[in-house]
Amino acid sequence: MQDSDLTMEVQELKEALKALKASFDILTQIAQAYIRLLSIYAEYGGIGIDVAIPEIRQDPIAREIVKILFDLKRANISQIARELKGRRGKASRNTVRAKLNELVKLGVVVEVPGERGKVYSLSRDVIKRWLDIIGIPINLDQIKEYLR
Repeated sequence: MQDSDLTMEVQELKEALKALKASFDILTQIAQAYIRLLSIYAEYGGIGIDVAIPEIRQDPIAREIVKILFDLKRANISQIARELKGRRGKASRNTVRAKLNELVKLGVVVEVPGERGKVYSLSRDVIKRWLDIIGIPINLDQIKEYLR
């Protein structure tokens, strides 16, 4: 075998080893995230968005509104009230408005201009906290649907 053939083979092996190391790094991150989730589950008895927002843990309506906004990304008061009624059996626009005002003051929800008035979405900080808790290394700029 010639030196150039050996050099080429060594280079190919280096590239394969580098790719294998990158895959192992990703697998390590996933395993660490999984262990973190198990730890959170053991500590709190569940893994819900309220783990990232302890201020709403004792308020079932606020918790449900946050879950709705997590699912819908953005919604106005009527959409939230309709979804809340479907999930809880009852809801009023006044209650939703009051809870949204509380959530805005807490920095959990932000009010953004919509096509036909105000809409609400989760704050960038809440989304980041949630992604950090579940161990997903996503750049927030990659999830624009939450941040419009």
